[in-house]
Amino acid sequence: MSRLTTSLALAAVAAVGASPAAAQAAWTAPVTVDAGNQANPRAEGAFGGSLLIGWLERTVSIAKRSGDGFGPPAPLTAADPFEKAWDADLADDGDAVVLTVRKHAPIQRIRAIFAPAAGPRSGPMTISDRAHAAAQPTLDVGHDGTAVAAWQWHDAAGWRVQAAIRRPGQARFDRPQTLSPPAAKVGRLQPRPWIHVAAGTGGRAVLTWQIGGDFELPESALHIRTAGTDGVFGPDQELADAGGLADVGLAVGASGAVQVAYLDAHYSGHEHPSRLHVSEGVVGAPLPAPAVLSSGGKGTTSGPQVAAAFSADGTATVAWAKPADRYEAGGALEVFTRPEGGAFGAAQQLATGAQDVVLAGGPGAAAVLSWMHSVSGQGDVRWAVHAATRPQDGGAFAPDETISAADRNALWPSVAMTPAGDAVATWVTNTGGSGAGQVAAALHAAG
Repeated sequence: MSRLTTSLALAAVAAVGASPAAAQAAWTAPVTVDAGNQANPRAEGAFGGSLLIGWLERTVSIAKRSGDGFGPPAPLTAADPFEKAWDADLADDGDAVVLTVRKHAPIQRIRAIFAPAAGPRSGPMTISDRAHAAAQPTLDVGHDGTAVAAWQWHDAAGWRVQAAIRRPGQARFDRPQTLSPPAAKVGRLQPRPWIHVAAGTGGRAVLTWQIGGDFELPESALHIRTAGTDGVFGPDQELADAGGLADVGLAVGASGAVQVAYLDAHYSGHEHPSRLHVSEGVVGAPLPAPAVLSSGGKGTTSGPQVAAAFSADGTATVAWAKPADRYEAGGALEVFTRPEGGAFGAAQQLATGAQDVVLAGGPGAAAVLSWMHSVSGQGDVRWAVHAATRPQDGGAFAPDETISAADRNALWPSVAMTPAGDAVATWVTNTGGSGAGQVAAALHAAG
């Protein structure tokens, strides 16, 4: 849910609409769910489809499905002047976990709020190590309520990765685990680790970290750690060729299968064509050296360029916006699919000029993919949200479809699938060109 850095690239987008593609019957017309000024709403599969709204606000709200639309947002958390909501996610049964940053003496710390679908809210509870300050939390919740939270934590030696896991049925997170050595100072820079997490079921999880994000820093490996049903992260493993800052997609399957997909982005002075790397294995065991599924240019896009997901039958899907050689030009959207126990086939190319790629698995082999697309015309930049779905019996993704309204900018999609196979997509929309705006959403019936 935490993607504020992706919004900054579009601060000066012009105020115009997006040209729609040919009409498709399956997606509903977009509806406005929140008319305020929001950023990065999150699609969820619970309650037949729902949305989480309120990132970086004092409260988080949920809008539950109502027919082909959504009811009004209702608060999940209570406002606190010292507490800022930072990330949130739902299990399939609707139980919610919300991470907050507590900015109050004696130190800044990461806290968790639990909001069951049926029952009283509990927390906030501090989950970071109380000895020193913590920042930039990230969260993922699995289908059964397994939750993994991670954040940056520092002592006098430098910034490290800490993480905690909440296993199904537990009322709180386990004690935090420190998962990286301190990031040593480089010249005048005090680097921090960049962190990604994904939750499976039964307490399983995967986490990656990397020291990077600045052209003055040396390129470094992508580090990965996995946790089994005991909720304890195993040894650190390095994956090579991660560039100056890897764009990472993670997924954990129901049986403990792990996907780590990443693009090796390179900064000025280290220019190199990017590649889509994929390493697959199981939690608790070392992953093999990554395979390269595709190669692209040196350009970058707004938002994540890589996404990974498992469907319920074990089908693995990886998508990326294959970079060209121009900054912010978008990429050719390639999708790779692997049946459980099989190998990845040839790429299915769905679109060109794709940016901010998001992906979710569903029942059977079902999956939903979304992205945003820019079109230059009449001296303006136009942004639209596109999507494609794959049915439960597998096969290729359906053709690219524009799902946002034609008269507004549409940015930063999020997608999910319900246990029944309905797809949910949400995004922000505006006419002023900023990276925030009203919350819009659409639904796609199973099939």
